[in-house]
Amino acid sequence: MESLLIKRIVFDFFDGKATAIQRKYLEEWLTDDANQEAYYQYLDEWESQRPQFAVDADKALAAYQLILDDENQSIAFTKPLPVSPSNVFRKGLNWGIAASVALVALLGTYRFRSELLYETHRTTFGQTSVCQLADGTEVTLNANSVLRVPRFGFGSDTREVFLEGEGEFKVTHTPSNQRFIVRTADRFQVEVLGTEFVVYSRKRGKRVFLSKGKVKLDLPQGQQLYMRPGNVVTVANSGQYRLTQTKTARRYVAWKDHWFYFDNTSLTEIATQIQEQFGIRVVVPDPKLAQRRIAGNFRAEQADDLFQILAELLNISVVKKDHHIELRIPKQS
Repeated sequence: MESLLIKRIVFDFFDGKATAIQRKYLEEWLTDDANQEAYYQYLDEWESQRPQFAVDADKALAAYQLILDDENQSIAFTKPLPVSPSNVFRKGLNWGIAASVALVALLGTYRFRSELLYETHRTTFGQTSVCQLADGTEVTLNANSVLRVPRFGFGSDTREVFLEGEGEFKVTHTPSNQRFIVRTADRFQVEVLGTEFVVYSRKRGKRVFLSKGKVKLDLPQGQQLYMRPGNVVTVANSGQYRLTQTKTARRYVAWKDHWFYFDNTSLTEIATQIQEQFGIRVVVPDPKLAQRRIAGNFRAEQADDLFQILAELLNISVVKKDHHIELRIPKQS
């Protein structure tokens, strides 16, 4: 009986019909961590019934700030009022409204909504991880990556996840032919039509490699691109893209087994890969050394393994500084 009452109060709150007393009750109810999971479920159910709802976070924050300013002005420029039950109720009402407006504002922020509605899978530097989604899809995350999956299951029409970093997806087909969509930053979207592929999305750009099946890319500038097996699409931060064909998937999936695949790769590019994989900043002061290129496959579970390989292969020195690593040509004796 109590859960039905709470659910009705929560729904009234989202509909803007809750009284001040109900808002205060809800605020106190939310202070108990044990009630937050139920609150998230009510939020998801309420939003699914009202898909047109959109919180105006800026408006809510502005309204909350006006309330705070009004409170400060009352304290600074008015005489104290005698304490009476009506004054206590009025003050409690104002702060109850302020608390509810603040809560609505929080609901409108991406970070808060993400924590409420999405389960987060995260890898640290130097770590890879395999996770199985509710629909049977298998995702292998590269180091320093984040995958967000709906906490309460996929919708009836689409299966949508959010990726930061790099991951390999082996998507399971569903009887209802649900679309599988991978979203990244900057309005970049990969729509799956039954396939296996690798998505790379970091600060320096984005890349999609398709090994099996077919995918459709929605590019930042509104363009759509269909990929076939073996296609590699690289997208720069400017929005320009390049489509190439590769005969081997090795270079795009080698990271799953802690291998580095270098194909005439410059030392500058290798330094960037080390920072992405292990979180270590690498500096190459000599421009000529920075352009030295390497080809081959090298296994390295730790950054030191790769530094040792580079030192022996290029006959260079690895110098540890306070906040970075420098690669140098040894001085002649």
